[in-house]
Amino acid sequence: MTGLLYVQGDGTLLVQSDNPDYDAARADLMAFSDLVQRLDPIHVYQVRPISLWQAASTGKTARQVLAFLRQYAAHPIPYALQQLIAGEMSKWGRLALHQGARGRIVLRGCSADLDAARAVPAVRELALSDDGDGLVFSAGCRAEVKQILASAGWPVRDNVGYQDAPAISFSWDGRTQLRDYQWAAVEQFYANTRDQSGVVVLPCGAGKTIVGIAIIQALGRHALVLTPSDTSAKQWQKELLERTTLTDDDVALYHANRPLAPITITTYQKVAAKKRSGEREHLRRLTGHPWGIVVYDEVHMLPAPLFRLAADLQGARRLGLTATLVREDGAEADVFSLIGSKVFEVPWKQLEQAGYLAAVRCVEVHVPLSAADAALYERASVRERHKIAALNPAKVSVVRALLAKHPGESAMVIGHYLESLQTLAAELHCPMVSGQTPQPEREQWLEQFRSGQIRQIVLSRIANMAVDIPCASVAVQVSGLFGSRQEEAQRLGRLLRPHTKEGVFYTLVSKNTVEERTAKHRQLYLVEQGYAYDVMDAEEILGSVHVAGVQK
Repeated sequence: MTGLLYVQGDGTLLVQSDNPDYDAARADLMAFSDLVQRLDPIHVYQVRPISLWQAASTGKTARQVLAFLRQYAAHPIPYALQQLIAGEMSKWGRLALHQGARGRIVLRGCSADLDAARAVPAVRELALSDDGDGLVFSAGCRAEVKQILASAGWPVRDNVGYQDAPAISFSWDGRTQLRDYQWAAVEQFYANTRDQSGVVVLPCGAGKTIVGIAIIQALGRHALVLTPSDTSAKQWQKELLERTTLTDDDVALYHANRPLAPITITTYQKVAAKKRSGEREHLRRLTGHPWGIVVYDEVHMLPAPLFRLAADLQGARRLGLTATLVREDGAEADVFSLIGSKVFEVPWKQLEQAGYLAAVRCVEVHVPLSAADAALYERASVRERHKIAALNPAKVSVVRALLAKHPGESAMVIGHYLESLQTLAAELHCPMVSGQTPQPEREQWLEQFRSGQIRQIVLSRIANMAVDIPCASVAVQVSGLFGSRQEEAQRLGRLLRPHTKEGVFYTLVSKNTVEERTAKHRQLYLVEQGYAYDVMDAEEILGSVHVAGVQK
């Protein structure tokens, strides 16, 4: 026992982040628990059933988890927690779906486990028959059965297999070489011949697209790639055509009036689009093709309404790519059930230390409200307080001062509220790109930023998506979507491309407001990955830099 952990019976782990063993233990801790709160120097982790299922699905055992806790805990492990760990991790693989006769599927397991499944009313309603050895369902219920049982506390392993799909063969160009961890991700995805579905977690800039292409190549079957935006769809098309022997006939962006290509790329929004009749014609067309694999790029952004799409595509192998599996809507269990379990992850700092990612320093800057705004804040509702803090006018001078500290560097200013971003773009005399910016204009400004023709750019929430801007070394976040951990990770990820010098990620937080609390929550995932946030007051920034027109 080293005294790093204080363990509670409900699965709460109080971790001393200033303990010298913390950095070495973090990766193992992340494998079976989630960071839920920072009370520096105490970090609060939570052991949950889904985090234990994820650990078991990657080969971790209850014995290994308990040995880790015994090594680092300051006192004996409560018996209730030992039971939770052993019980939940033992569930993985005990209930499994298998192919049945006449196109049906069968849920099998030991008698006691099947009784637990039978006790779930929704499962009984879906079952076509019960032969004693298993519950029989129609093939179309494959996803629903997994979702229902996961919600009831039972993970289901999917051993049904996959549909036949047309073949496609291609090679890499001579310039592309996969990195060791990228090969490891591909190998782990196919390590279990029954599953061949799951989620690969890699930070922005680590080459998730390359991993996706390599997995498609290894399979050699038609592929559907779903992305969060038109920009990321075009980036996928560009990478496939430039890095492989594939041609324009092999790779295409989805169009309703054109034939489907062997590798078809489209967006979540396009698939979700409805006709006036309410029919999703694109969804119907895409689910009707025998794909070998469906790639969900930035799977953490998969809109909840499109879980129906994932449910309808269970006959194809499923690959989720993401920088972080956390979802603020609590739908991690649905991603687990519909796409698959996490099959590969590398801590961000490990890739930074290996030279694959740029080093990034995180700084939280506290900006006071004016007396008038503070009085307005005190009278406001909870939602209004979020906006008042986010739109704090004093942030404008701080942004200008921060950028003055980095002359000649490529810098992004990122935020949530368009009105404040428009003000900042005017103050900085630089372009602003948002979801309202026409696609050609958007691509023009981003290309000028990449090429160095412009050094500063203001971005809305489109910066959260798969936007390729490898030149940036400074990011200033002026506001965000409340306490979104995934947004924080995506935004910092814009600085991780290894082509730049050490990056700096500034977050402006209105002092003595709700932003201080939401900032702590936003930072949780990055803290878990090994990043630390320095805290500064705006006065320090304004006092250390002379900026024409800045009022201290």
